[in-house]
Amino acid sequence: MPADLRVQIDNDRRLTEESLAEYLRKAARERLARRKKEKVDLKKLADDVVGSVKPEESGWAGLDSAKWQHELRREEDEHMEKRFKETMRQIVSAKSKKKR
Repeated sequence: MPADLRVQIDNDRRLTEESLAEYLRKAARERLARRKKEKVDLKKLADDVVGSVKPEESGWAGLDSAKWQHELRREEDEHMEKRFKETMRQIVSAKSKKKR
């Protein structure tokens, strides 16, 4: 612990006649309580923000998620098929060059 911090703590402890352990324990409890309150406040803020978005105005209304997923998978399959064909072309080309 830095010496200047220890001096400040000792000065503060003299007023309350607390031991160093007791002083540090109280400081830790206060810090934990403050962190817990911050978490609760952030969660409340997040709930308020998310709760303020109306489903019909979110931009997701009318979206058919199954159709959207199907389209994503189809596009991914097409991409993979294209990569496979290109790889096979390279393999065949490399084999034909070796035979020459």
